[in-house]
Amino acid sequence: MVFLGGCATLNNGVSKDVQTIPSDSALINGCKKLGPIHVDTQALNFQKAANDELQKQAVRYGADSVAITNKQYLSLGHVIIDGTALKCYE
Repeated sequence: MVFLGGCATLNNGVSKDVQTIPSDSALINGCKKLGPIHVDTQALNFQKAANDELQKQAVRYGADSVAITNKQYLSLGHVIIDGTALKCYE
């Protein structure tokens, strides 16, 4: 009989190191655009849920920043956020 053991660490994609900035900010000058981000969520704690999803999507691109182009707070905790994942720092 052979027993195998091990462990694994799962990365849930949430990183508090991803900064959000307005799309018209001078801070995005010189940043590399990595791809679009679209968040469409509805939850009781809608701001946290939307921010967590935004962070997860940004991390998937390897981004350190997100330029927000659209943010809508709708009824019943429904939030829509559009932006662009950016790499601004080495």
